[in-house]
Amino acid sequence: MKKIEKFLLVVFFSTVWFTPTMSMAQNATKSKAEVPNNLFVTITFHDVRDDVTSGDSDLYAISTKNLAQYFAWLQQEGWVPIRLQDIWLARQKKKNLPPRSVLLTFDDGALSSYTRVYPLLKQYNYPAVFAIATSWINGNTKDPYEAYGKNNLMNWDQMREMQQSGLVEFASHSDNMHKGILANPQQSMEPAAITRTYLPQLKHYETDEAYQERVIEDLKKSKETLDFELGTQTLAIFWPYGAVTKESEELAVKAGLPLSFSLGSMSTLADAGATYQRALVMGNPTPEMLHTEMLDFLTFANEAYKQRKSFVGFDLAEMASPNNEIFDQKLGQLLDQINALKTNTLVLKAVADENGDGKIDVAYFPNSQLGMRQDLLNRTVWQARTRIDNRVYAELPIDLETKQGLNLAKLTGDMVKNNTSIEGLMIETGDEFACALQNKTWDSACTQKVKRVLQIKEQTKQQAKYYANISNNYQTALKIGLKNKHIDGLKPLIEHSLADSDFLYIEFDPVEHPEIFKAVQKQLEKLNAQQKQHLIFSFTVNPNSSKHEWKHYQQNYQTIKNLAIQKVGINNYQLKAGQQIQENLYRELSNNDSPLTYRNPYKNNTAKRRQ
Repeated sequence: MKKIEKFLLVVFFSTVWFTPTMSMAQNATKSKAEVPNNLFVTITFHDVRDDVTSGDSDLYAISTKNLAQYFAWLQQEGWVPIRLQDIWLARQKKKNLPPRSVLLTFDDGALSSYTRVYPLLKQYNYPAVFAIATSWINGNTKDPYEAYGKNNLMNWDQMREMQQSGLVEFASHSDNMHKGILANPQQSMEPAAITRTYLPQLKHYETDEAYQERVIEDLKKSKETLDFELGTQTLAIFWPYGAVTKESEELAVKAGLPLSFSLGSMSTLADAGATYQRALVMGNPTPEMLHTEMLDFLTFANEAYKQRKSFVGFDLAEMASPNNEIFDQKLGQLLDQINALKTNTLVLKAVADENGDGKIDVAYFPNSQLGMRQDLLNRTVWQARTRIDNRVYAELPIDLETKQGLNLAKLTGDMVKNNTSIEGLMIETGDEFACALQNKTWDSACTQKVKRVLQIKEQTKQQAKYYANISNNYQTALKIGLKNKHIDGLKPLIEHSLADSDFLYIEFDPVEHPEIFKAVQKQLEKLNAQQKQHLIFSFTVNPNSSKHEWKHYQQNYQTIKNLAIQKVGINNYQLKAGQQIQENLYRELSNNDSPLTYRNPYKNNTAKRRQ
């Protein structure tokens, strides 16, 4: 695995998993949880070594001792290791999986799979699945050398021996897509299986047809090699880096691989007929840590809307530059400022009214309906994910469809096709919800307006989810700007428009409009806990505020949090205002709970001002 490849895996799952998160007493309580039929946990291991230590250079390695103890724990607690064939039959509704089913998987084909894992499987009589990148085993690439060293992968004879034991199954890990490929003009390297290659000589991306042909050919070659060498009928693809979309999932089916596995935190039923997510083992966990995270995977992962988030809204127009070098300088400045602020979610305005006529006329990503001002979104999204571990929403206004006659769903599809790692879409609703916000009961015209917005939202989501990385659990949000204090319809609008994993993003300036803030507090008192978990409150902040006004913003954020709102943000972040935001709103916006790790990137500037 090249450096870029290990980096890709860290990037996608740097917030996941298997670190100590609760006490042994809490763990013992959770151990009583039962798992429904056909719901199973998939655990993903990589290398297994005797000498793994705390802080090991290989984040994905687990010690032989810890793996053996984990197998013993599974046996003691009544967990049942299952096979791919069990999942395949359950998907066809020909059998049910037992409670506490676990699929043990090992990626990449490291030699330790044969020397250390295979003996343990025989000792415990446990089945397991090994995902193989066939070009690696055939020596067609030097990619695995840096991760495992030369001559440190299994060979076909060893795998045939494992296969013949009846305990081991093999799955595709692609033939030669376990790597990053050129993804944008700024030369980001992104997962080969879900990325349209950027062709710098031609200054455009590979076509849909070329992308699809490339992926199908790779997967077919992988399957044919595995089937020939091992005498099997391989059914499963374990996607490198967990990078898979609905589109690539369909391509795998065409290549003869109907079982699809990503990485992620969402457990799924075996008979659901979709890509299954796998929990990634990191940091040499003990059995107790693995146990905790297995149960979290089953019981809490589907409640992503409960997670604490801090949002920063930013207009990509500020990144527009005469060349890529200047763009990268601006982007570096933005990422450094956001990283110091320790927020975790960026909202990027992805289109602009360049000529100032009140209509959107340019986009910052390739598409078929608007002119492209500059190809900036992909690089910004990728760098935000890789460098500062921020999730990213793109923002598009609904006016593009309701007033300009464009197809917002198609535009969203074009956007996500070239930005597969995007977290979701923020739809700015303009004045479409004005009538619904002002009234507890809606007339037929208002009801139709709300219905149309929700239809457009669902259409965009359907298009986007075809291209979005399944491991990211793509979400949508509706952005509402509050213009006055008449918001008696907020609660019915929330009740009507929210679905699981979707959000309402509510934006206003509480200092400029204290009457709106009072009305908001009154409405929040009427909502239940689950409704509040689907709300985001993001303030539009005046960067030129007085010290007194900054204190009001601070108090307003605290008031919102005291009303059980876990998702807050700033709606209008600007590079030039970064220092004011850092020095006045860090505590309110940051997810950093430790003052020891606070960093003020403007410290020198502050010192100079005081001199």
